Amino acid sequence: MEEHGVTQTEHMATIEAHAVAQQVQQVHVATYTEHSMLSADEDSPSSPEDTSYDDSDILNSTAADEVTAHLAAAGPVGMAAAAAVATGKKRKRPHVFESNPSIRKRQQTRLLRKLRATLDEYTTRVGQQAIVLCISPSKPNPVFKVFGAAPLENVVRKYKSMILEDLESALAEHAPVPQEVNSELPPLTIDGIPVSVDKMTQ
Repeated sequence: MEEHGVTQTEHMATIEAHAVAQQVQQVHVATYTEHSMLSADEDSPSSPEDTSYDDSDILNSTAADEVTAHLAAAGPVGMAAAAAVATGKKRKRPHVFESNPSIRKRQQTRLLRKLRATLDEYTTRVGQQAIVLCISPSKPNPVFKVFGAAPLENVVRKYKSMILEDLESALAEHAPVPQEVNSELPPLTIDGIPVSVDKMTQ
């Protein structure tokens, strides 16, 4: 009787050990899969070098998207914003354009701080000349922010007027044809970007 009890206990212990081993294996597979996915994300560049952004796609993508089409129709600043949004969408990033100007300003401040920290780390760890350049070609006061490693930052600042001129002409090539004059009032704009009344919180 005792022998039967011992055999049964051994059998139960074997089953439990087998179950534990199976769980450990599942955890190992899950961890490996998660690690592989993370590694793949880290290895893949945000903008693959072999598929360069074709600016002729700006109009094609904006036509299908109401937000970017609305931006593109608002002049050079809106066109620049639409092209930037279209670039991000082409690279399949899960972000959307922030139409509320006060929230957009907060996002801009937060992301520029993040960019600066990333750039500082990059230049220090990798030892390459690198800058971040943010432009909004509004007239008469265009936004031209550049920061990063010297002397590259100073070189880019020196060519500010040339860069703005080239950007404006590149955007003008893709600007939508102006629509016929209608009786509607033009949209309200903040920093050159059209804003609906319900988004004007300040």
